[in-house]
Amino acid sequence: MKNSRIHKIIIILLVALCYGNTLTLNFALDDRMVLMESKPVIQGGMEGIRYIFTQDSFNGYFGNENSIVMGGRYRPMSQLTFLIEFQLFGQKIKKEIGDYNDFNNLHDPQHEELFNNSILPIVCHLMNIIYFTLLCLLIYKVLEMLFGKYTGEKWYQSLALIATVLFVIHPIHTEAVANVKGRDEIFAMLGAMAALWCSLKYVQKHQWWYLLLSLLAITFALFSKENAITFLAVIPLALWYYDVDTKRKSDYAITLLPILIGSVFFVIVRNIVLGGMMPEDTTHNILNNPFVESSKAQEIATVLLTWGIYLKLLIFPHPLTHDYYPKQIEVTSFANPLVWVVVIAVIALLVYAILKLKKKDTIAFGILFFVITFSITSNLLFNIGTIMNERFVFIPSLGFTLILGYFFYWLATSKTDIVRKGGIGLFTIVALFYSIKTFTRNFVWHDDINLFTTDVKTSNNSIKCNISAGGSYLQIWKKTHKERDKKMAYDYLYKALELHKTALNAHLLLGELMFLDNNYEGSLQFYKNAAAIDPSNQMAKDNIVKVEQALKGSELDKYNKMIAEAEADRMSGRTQDAITKLTIAQNALEKELKSNPKNIVALNLMGNLMGRGYGNFPKAMDYYKQVLEMDPNFASAWENMGIIYAIQRDFSNAERCLKRALEIAPDNDNIKTNLKLLYTDMGKPELAKQYE
Repeated sequence: MKNSRIHKIIIILLVALCYGNTLTLNFALDDRMVLMESKPVIQGGMEGIRYIFTQDSFNGYFGNENSIVMGGRYRPMSQLTFLIEFQLFGQKIKKEIGDYNDFNNLHDPQHEELFNNSILPIVCHLMNIIYFTLLCLLIYKVLEMLFGKYTGEKWYQSLALIATVLFVIHPIHTEAVANVKGRDEIFAMLGAMAALWCSLKYVQKHQWWYLLLSLLAITFALFSKENAITFLAVIPLALWYYDVDTKRKSDYAITLLPILIGSVFFVIVRNIVLGGMMPEDTTHNILNNPFVESSKAQEIATVLLTWGIYLKLLIFPHPLTHDYYPKQIEVTSFANPLVWVVVIAVIALLVYAILKLKKKDTIAFGILFFVITFSITSNLLFNIGTIMNERFVFIPSLGFTLILGYFFYWLATSKTDIVRKGGIGLFTIVALFYSIKTFTRNFVWHDDINLFTTDVKTSNNSIKCNISAGGSYLQIWKKTHKERDKKMAYDYLYKALELHKTALNAHLLLGELMFLDNNYEGSLQFYKNAAAIDPSNQMAKDNIVKVEQALKGSELDKYNKMIAEAEADRMSGRTQDAITKLTIAQNALEKELKSNPKNIVALNLMGNLMGRGYGNFPKAMDYYKQVLEMDPNFASAWENMGIIYAIQRDFSNAERCLKRALEIAPDNDNIKTNLKLLYTDMGKPELAKQYE
C-alpha cells in the first residue's frame, strides 16, 4: 500500500512536469472545428447539446454537410465538455461573436484573438491535464491488478509503475494531450479502461453494480470515440490474465454483456446520426480519401508500411508531426521490400502471441492489446480518411509500453548487479529522452502558425501541410511586411501545387497573396482556377469580382491622381486647370459607371471627386454610402467618410469611421496618419501618439 501511494504520486508529478507547460498554449488545428468556431459550442443550452448529439461532429463547423471525411465523425462527449467550458468562461466572447447562425461570421478570423486573450485556453488545457492524469492513474491500477505479481522488493521494481510511467512520458501522446481536440482520445481510453477496471472488480467481488458502472463507462467511451469498441475483445483477454480465486467461467460472458449492450446502443445511435457506420465517400478528394487514386493492392501495401513507421515512432519518437497527409508518405506497392519486412514482423509477433497466450505471457498480452486496439485505426479494415496519425496509437501504445516496461522490469530485478544497475541507467536515459521530447514538443502546439511552420519541415511532402504553412506565412507577412515571409508563403503554396495541381486552398491562398502583392492579373488567374476546381465555391466567385474591380480600379487610379492634382491647382489659384482635370475625371468615371453601375472603385472615386474636387460633401457621402451598402468592408470608403466628418468638425463620426477603416485594414499607414491628425485636432495628444 505504501509503494502504491508513492507510485501514484510519481505518476501525478510526471504528468504535471511533462504537460504543465501546455497551460501556456492557445488553440490549434482542429480546436477551431470542435470549439472556437463550432456553432453548438458557442450556442450552448439544450439546443446546442441536442445539436452535438444529433449531428456529425464537424457539422457545427461546416454546416449540415455529410461525409466531410471518410466515415463521418461522431464524438459528442468531448464536445459537450467544450460547450460547458465555453458557456462558463466564454460569455464575453459569445457577445463579441454575435450571430453564430451565420457561418461566415462564425468563421471570422478576428475572433481568434478573443479566445487567445481569454482564460479559455488555460481552462481547456488544464482539463486535458486533469483527464490525462486520471487516465494514467487508472492505467496503473488496472496493470497492478493484472500484473501485480511483477513486484520486487524495491519501490521502483514494479511492472505496473514502469509501464505507466513510460505511457505518461511517451512523446507520441503529445497530440492527444497538448491539442485540446485530443480530449476525445483521452475520454475514449478513460471510459474503456474504467469499463475494464469495473469488469475486473466484478470478477473479484461479484457485485452487480460493477456491471452497471461498466455499462456507463463503455457508453461514455464510445460516445467519445468509436475505437473504444475494441474493448469487446480486450476485456475477455484481460480476464484471461486476471488470476484471482473468485473468477468463474461464466464471468467471461457476464462481464462482456454490458460492453455488448453499450456497443450495440452506440452503433444504433451512430447509424441514425450519420446514416451508417461507413457512409460512401462522395468528395473524391485525396486529402479526405488518401487512396482515391490507388489500387487496392497499393492501398494495403501503403497501410502495412505505415505500421512500420508507427513502430519506429513508438521506439524512437523523432521527428514528430501532426501531418501525415498525402504525399508525405508515398503510396507504395508490394514491390517495396520494407512492406515485406513489416509483413514478416507482424506474422512473427502474432505467432508468438498466440503460442504464448495459454501461458499468460506478459509480452503476448502487450502484443494482443496493441493489435486489438489498433485494428480500428490501422486503415486495414476500412479507410479512415487519412494515411496515419500519431494519435491513432494513443490507446494501442499501452501495449507497447507494457512490453517495454516488462523489459526494464526484468533488468531492474536481475540478481546480477551490473545488469540491474545497467537496466536502471538505461531506463533513466530513455525516460529523460522521452520526457524532454514531450516537454519541448508541447510548445509546437502553441497555435496554428507555430504548428504549421514547424511541422512543414518534417512533413515537407504533405500537400496539406504545405498549404497550411503557406497560409501561415501569408498571415505573418501581413503583419511584418518582410520579403522573407512573403517568399516563404509563395514557396510553400507553389510546393503544394507541385504535389497536387488541383489543391483548392492553395489556389485560393495564392489568389489572396498575389492580390495583396498587387499582382492583380496573377490573383485573378488563381481565383479562376479555384472556381474551375470547385464551381460552387462562393469565396472564389466573390474574389473574382473583387480582383476584376481592383484591375479596373488600377486603370481608374490615374483619375484619382488627377483629382488630387486638381485640388492642388485650386489651392494654388490655378482654377481653370483644376476645372479641366475635374471635368476629364468626371466624364471618365461617369462613363465607367454607366457601363458598370456597381463598380465600387469608380463609386468611391466619384465620392472623392465630389468631396475633394468640388467640395460637395453631401453628394460625396451619398457615393461612399452606396459603396458600403455593396461592400461593408471597403476600407477606403470608411476612411474618406471619416475625413469628411473631420473637416466638418464632427469628431465623433470621424473617429467611428476611421477606426472602422483601421479594423478592416490594420496595416494602412494613411488611415493611422488620419487618426493621428484627428486626435491632434480633438486635443487628445496621448491618443494621437498611438498612431505615430
